[in-house]
Amino acid sequence: MTSRAVPLNAAANQPLPNNRNACENLVCPDCGGPLDRAADKLDCPSCRQGWPIVDGIPHFVSEFPYWGEVPQEQMREVNRLAQTGNWKNVLTESPEPSVQSASTMILNLARANWHYLLDLSPDSRVLDLGAGTGTTSHALAMHYREVVALEPVLERVQFMQQRFSQENLSNVRLVRSSLWTLPFAPESFDLVAMNGVLEWVAEERAGDPGEVQESALRNAFRLLRPGGYLYVGIENRFSPGYFIGYPDPHAHIPFVTVLPRPLAHWYARKKGLKGYRNYLYSSAGYRKLLSRAGFTRCEFYLAIPSYNHPRFLVPLAGNGFSYYSRNFNHVHARGIRRLLHALLLRLGVLKYFEYSFVILAWK
Repeated sequence: MTSRAVPLNAAANQPLPNNRNACENLVCPDCGGPLDRAADKLDCPSCRQGWPIVDGIPHFVSEFPYWGEVPQEQMREVNRLAQTGNWKNVLTESPEPSVQSASTMILNLARANWHYLLDLSPDSRVLDLGAGTGTTSHALAMHYREVVALEPVLERVQFMQQRFSQENLSNVRLVRSSLWTLPFAPESFDLVAMNGVLEWVAEERAGDPGEVQESALRNAFRLLRPGGYLYVGIENRFSPGYFIGYPDPHAHIPFVTVLPRPLAHWYARKKGLKGYRNYLYSSAGYRKLLSRAGFTRCEFYLAIPSYNHPRFLVPLAGNGFSYYSRNFNHVHARGIRRLLHALLLRLGVLKYFEYSFVILAWK
């Protein structure tokens, strides 16, 4: 895979038709055995467990804490309106500020244009882990044969159902499940996408957050075919704002990303949290975490301005960032901040302080 910087404005193709049943090729998330389907249920003959099928969507979780950029009641209203109206118009015409704010990201298919960096056939099978409101699944479905959108939050599953149906994306399969109840056989996918997911996986799970994150990456590694890719979009622990008190975007308190982990846990508890669970890392830290999970080859890109709103993907390796910074990144700071920016750029380390990364790893 060749490193390169790319402007993220390429045109998309039309979706490929695929009429596979949403429950086809699923396995028991506990024992890995084949599942039997009744009219509205999937059963495991070995484990004697069953999971409901609701509106054609298999549900492998029944209760899951709500999370989303849009508050729960407002998201339910969006879903209600989308049942009789155009899902895009429901977002853009909403009087709610939170919906208006989130709509830009929800509608931005260019956030998945990192896929142009991959050497994947259009016949590939893709898993979008933590698919959210479906932006990444929507974009990838226009390029690959089949996309499985996995999401545990009910309101988001319901939103995606309207989105994909209205967009005629028949090659997207919806599964309501979590990272810890994966109903897929090993080596089932050519690409696994985790956009804004890894930093959240330890939120509701016991154990050391770093070990939980490693376990989540091992699950992704297990599902990839040899030569398959993992995509991770995530923030940089050492983004400059965190050093001067900008709140962590997940725990919503300052300094926890840059503090040593034990001190971050103590500080988070003092602020009324259970501890600091949303670990972010530097590029070196992510590389070590991926290596422990089994990924021995990976490439890092600086997602500018962020992985959810990327305009450029600049390779971390090489001199691409220096060229970008001198030609596109005009610094408006003055005084000592401007001097510090120039010094870090000259030393070749400024790139390690960008806000977020796109990470591509392969098996």
